[in-house]
Amino acid sequence: MPYIINRYNMAKLSLILGQKQSQGIVLTPQLLQSIKLFELNNLELEFYLANEVLENPFLENNESSLDEDIDLKEGLSNENDSRTLEANPDLEASQIENPMDDYTNIYDDIPLSSANELTNVVEETIPYKKSIYENLTEQVDLNFSDYVDRSIGYTLIEHLDSDGYFRSNITEISHQLNIPEIRIKKILSILKSFEPIGIFSKNIEEYLFIQLKKMQLLSTPMECLLENLSELLNGNIPVLSKICDVTDDDILIMLKQIRRCSQKPIDTFEEDHIRSGEPDIIVKKDSSNWIVELNENTLPRILINTGYWEELAKKNMTKEDKQYLAERYASGKWLLKATEQRAATILRVSAEIIKKQNDFLEKGLSYIKPMILKDIAKELDLHESTISRITNSKEISTPRGVFQLKFFFSKAISSIDGGEDISSQVVKNKIKKLIDNEGQIVLSDKKLVSLLKESGINVARRTVAKYRANMKILPSFERKKSKFLYS
Repeated sequence: MPYIINRYNMAKLSLILGQKQSQGIVLTPQLLQSIKLFELNNLELEFYLANEVLENPFLENNESSLDEDIDLKEGLSNENDSRTLEANPDLEASQIENPMDDYTNIYDDIPLSSANELTNVVEETIPYKKSIYENLTEQVDLNFSDYVDRSIGYTLIEHLDSDGYFRSNITEISHQLNIPEIRIKKILSILKSFEPIGIFSKNIEEYLFIQLKKMQLLSTPMECLLENLSELLNGNIPVLSKICDVTDDDILIMLKQIRRCSQKPIDTFEEDHIRSGEPDIIVKKDSSNWIVELNENTLPRILINTGYWEELAKKNMTKEDKQYLAERYASGKWLLKATEQRAATILRVSAEIIKKQNDFLEKGLSYIKPMILKDIAKELDLHESTISRITNSKEISTPRGVFQLKFFFSKAISSIDGGEDISSQVVKNKIKKLIDNEGQIVLSDKKLVSLLKESGINVARRTVAKYRANMKILPSFERKKSKFLYS
């Protein structure tokens, strides 16, 4: 007899004690830890392992691993252990808390004289240049003592555009942080006084205003001109002359002064806060084959001090102490296997990605193929969430440049002639090339749609606008304004 739920009479509920057999996942701390390691890039892994070494007496940094050329697959011969590490990676990253690591005492065991000598050698031989991100973060730390104000400052830095303009919606940030808009605006006004000059300007008019003021060229007519740049773009010099109460020649002189100003607060936004400095994976060409390797320069390693464990095991100690040491030793062995498993899996996934994107490496960006996480997961018999975690925040160096692993995954866009699907990355590249070569005739999104259609790509206008915004390319009217002022 089938079980029927009466949705109109659900008031009678009862609790019946009984037994039920079902399969489930035991989310052990070890399993969660191994999944967490998949998400980390090499720099993040180095910090994570450094903290583990501090807490576990049996763990050591393997600083000689490069000379010993350790095989990544060593220690993975036990198939049961490997399966356990890969079992059920269908866990959300939100289930795992990011450890708040403290690395201030890592080098306490180094003699002070040796540490100072090493620091001096490094400073004298390797020039260090702070990134824009580091610079702004330091300025936030110096200007705000209140924790909430600093948090707002950090968030606003993260919303800064690649050219140094701040075009984000304050209301959305207010909802995101659950902080009143007036307080966020107050912090933003202070950030606008930071270096470099004009950082966090909302548009080119505000940026020009700040520069001209510093150059002592911000007269009343100049302010009037900046407020009516649209008339200048349309070539209405006589109209501007009347509005600003100056002659036509004065307008042209002010235009020359404007052209002495910079177009952007920062020309190139250094992405040090996103990038680790060195890639996690390296791709090289060996005759006709592509070789995929992990970057040994940034790949941290640890060792288990078995000798120390055996020495302590012989000593007389309480049951509690023995249990603690046994747990630490077992935890260290697990972490060692987990890091080796992470490295081997990253290598497998990266090799499969490169295999599928061979045409991109050989011929260029126009030949990148559409690919989704499921394609790699199916080929390697892994879960999609595992592929997602592995490709998150990892960088790969290729002869075509350094890319995020996520870069190689893109949606398929159908071609007009019914041929092979095109990657969305190819479409973005074509849009960028068209805009880079547009000259004085600025291409609107509608015109870009038309030009793409001529090359066999059929996309909607809103798609072009979305791709352009993703690439931090200004809309046509903003580009037109910039070209006119600085041409």
